[in-house]
Amino acid sequence: MTVFRVLRYSPSTGEAWKEYRPELKEQASVLDGLHAIRADHDPTLAYRFSCRSAVCGSCAMWINGRPRLACQTKVGQLKSDRVEIAPLRGLSVIKDLVVDMKPLWDAYQKVMPWLVEKPNAETMVVTKKTSDVVEKFYSCILCAACFASCPEAAQQHRYLGPMPLMDGFRMYVDPRDDAKPQRKQILGGPDGAWGCHGAFACIDACPWDVAPVEFIAQLRLELVKEKFGG
Repeated sequence: MTVFRVLRYSPSTGEAWKEYRPELKEQASVLDGLHAIRADHDPTLAYRFSCRSAVCGSCAMWINGRPRLACQTKVGQLKSDRVEIAPLRGLSVIKDLVVDMKPLWDAYQKVMPWLVEKPNAETMVVTKKTSDVVEKFYSCILCAACFASCPEAAQQHRYLGPMPLMDGFRMYVDPRDDAKPQRKQILGGPDGAWGCHGAFACIDACPWDVAPVEFIAQLRLELVKEKFGG
C-alpha cells in the first residue's frame, strides 16, 4: 500500500510530517489520495482544488521533490511506494498545503496584465508573427509552479518572477497597446527581465510546458533592440 507522507502545518502547532495509508483505486491521482485522507483519516487536512482537470491550477503543490498538479499526477506514475507532499516553496504557508498567493498576484498586478487600447486599436491588425510569439502563453493556468520553483524569486522578493514577466511580455509586444513606456519601465528594471538568472527551473516546473524563461529571453531581446534601435 502506498504511503502518503504529508507536511502538515498550522499557526498554533507548527509543522510536522504525518503518514497516511489511503485506500486507492488503480488509476488514482495524488488529489484522489488527499481526498481519501480527508474522508477516512483526518478531516482537518487543508489543500486547494477545483476543476480536477489540470486547468484551474489550484492544486499545485510539491510532490516527490518537484512542483506538480495533484490532479494531473497519477500515483502510479511516480513509481514509488511513498508519496511525499509539501506546500509550494517560496510562498508563506497558511495551513497544511495551502499557501498565500498574494506575492504572486501582487507581482502579476505590477506588470499590468491588461490591454491599454490605443485610440485606433479596433482597426489595427495583430500580425501572425506576433500572434505566434504569444500563442503558447495561453496554456498558462496561473498555478504558481514556476514561481515556486524559481530560485531568484525565492531569494529576491522584489523580483517579479516567471509568470508575471511572461504575461507582461505578451502585453508589451501587442501593437494595440498604448502603455508601452510604463511597461518598459516595469519590465526593463532590475526586478524585471534582467532579474532572471537563467536557472531554467520554470521549464521543468510548468505542467503545460509553457517555458516562461523563453518569453523572458524574448522580452530581453525586445528591450535591447529598442534601446539600440535594432
